[in-house]
Amino acid sequence: MIKGDTLLDLSQEWREFAACSDRTDDLFFPSSESDISMVRAAKAVCLSCPVQEECLQYSLDTGQTEGVWGGLTSRERRVARRKRVAASRRAS
Repeated sequence: MIKGDTLLDLSQEWREFAACSDRTDDLFFPSSESDISMVRAAKAVCLSCPVQEECLQYSLDTGQTEGVWGGLTSRERRVARRKRVAASRRAS
């Protein structure tokens, strides 16, 4: 989409609908994944988010290495990426 002379990236429009879009705290970026209470609180927000899948897909596509994205921690996303790569290899 072009607005004036600026090209807007439509691939991230989902962010405005994210349950976390108005959060200003560090809930989704705990200092450690062992901070279970913070991780659980972040995942609880993700659970009710209307764009959870888009968020997770974005994090996998862009290689986000920190924080909770789409309801998954960085460790959980690494596992998801490995499965994704393995499935892609089997398909080709």
